[in-house]
Amino acid sequence: MGDRFTNLWSRLRGGAKGPLGPTALTLGEGVVVDGRFAVKGLLGIGGTSAVYIAEQTSMGREVALKILRSELITREQATDRFVREVRAISRLSSPHTVSVYDVGRTPEGQLFIAMELLRGRSLFQVMSDEPGPMSPWRAVQIVDQVLESLAEAHASGVLHRDLKPENIFVIEGTAAKEFAKVLDFGIAQLGDEAAVETQPRGMVVGTPRYMSPEQMSGKPLDARSDLYSLATVLFEMLSGHPPFEAATPLALGLKKLREPAPSLRQLNPTVDVPEEIQMFLDRALATLPEDRFTTATEFRNLLALAIEGHEPDPATLLAIEPARRTRNTRYATRPKPAEPEPPPPSPKRPADRRANGRELRMMNVRFRVDGVDHKATSTDVGRGGAFFASRSLPAVGTRIEIAVLGPAGDSAVARTLAEVVRVVEASGGPTEVRGFAVRWLPADQARKAVSVDDLVPAPGKP
Repeated sequence: MGDRFTNLWSRLRGGAKGPLGPTALTLGEGVVVDGRFAVKGLLGIGGTSAVYIAEQTSMGREVALKILRSELITREQATDRFVREVRAISRLSSPHTVSVYDVGRTPEGQLFIAMELLRGRSLFQVMSDEPGPMSPWRAVQIVDQVLESLAEAHASGVLHRDLKPENIFVIEGTAAKEFAKVLDFGIAQLGDEAAVETQPRGMVVGTPRYMSPEQMSGKPLDARSDLYSLATVLFEMLSGHPPFEAATPLALGLKKLREPAPSLRQLNPTVDVPEEIQMFLDRALATLPEDRFTTATEFRNLLALAIEGHEPDPATLLAIEPARRTRNTRYATRPKPAEPEPPPPSPKRPADRRANGRELRMMNVRFRVDGVDHKATSTDVGRGGAFFASRSLPAVGTRIEIAVLGPAGDSAVARTLAEVVRVVEASGGPTEVRGFAVRWLPADQARKAVSVDDLVPAPGKP
């Protein structure tokens, strides 16, 4: 056991870097980098780089020019691998991923990245300027947009490895909406050259407060590690505190490996969030990766369901169509729906189960699309709605009746009305979810839905 802790400590120390010296990357105004980027001023200095505002002379536009500290680029193979990953990131098209224009090395050996110049504040600055818990609706708006960026990146084989408030940029948009951008994909892996050479097994890179337990242990990483980091950010937004804190990286790592995440109210009794959000975070911050959400799409869909029915503005609901390649409005105005009824209980459901809880069990249903019956399954059913995995996808806005099938799968044991609020096409990943989310409708809207007789065959019919 002592060897394991010593190993963990050495990994954590290996990933920690001191602050960049104030003159290590100082470039004066007017300096031209690589013959193309004329420095206009310093934006900030961090642990791995200095960021300048510069003019890309060939395009006549302002860019953010990140100059990496020279200690990070002494090994040619590590640098080449990093440049390849940054070029892969530059091909990502999500409007919530910062645009990367160029990456390269100067004749003097400095590694640089030219990217979109953003006007606004980092999420870290937002949380510092407005201390205390953030409203659940606002926090979910921001996280939903980060998840769109992650979904595309993960499908392209790119992990972030260092998701934290400093790497999420918030821009004020129209109608007081906030537009989130994710920064610094892949830069964390350059923070330790040994880590780049041995990824996914190697030294710890990233920020310990937001790292997943497997990342702090130096284990292989996949999309679930980034999702854990984002869940930590969400927890901090909602409570004003991260779920785990400790005096040293070693103590922090041991806490994450040994203890379950606390509830929001354990750290801040004044927090007022829907119970569904707490249950969501319990799963998102599970110690073992296999107990968490598998993909950014699954995380996004179930988070939308957790906040469904708790919107503060009667005229606003979660967007039913995510933005693709342009800065589309992320949220659409719609009339507030009538108070939904809970889904019909399963005969096996305990009578004393909390009315607003979520039951993780397999539900098989039947619904009809274009005159053809289809089956779907769900392992997440809530008071406001559910997400169903299915090969067939009904259109957004369609009102359908859902027949809940019995154990044999050939007869209905319950029926309910629902409206399709989101449709998710699989993006090609091996574990990507394809399906649709629904919200439950009151029974008095039955006349607007398809007849249940069309969904469930009568006895003796095929």
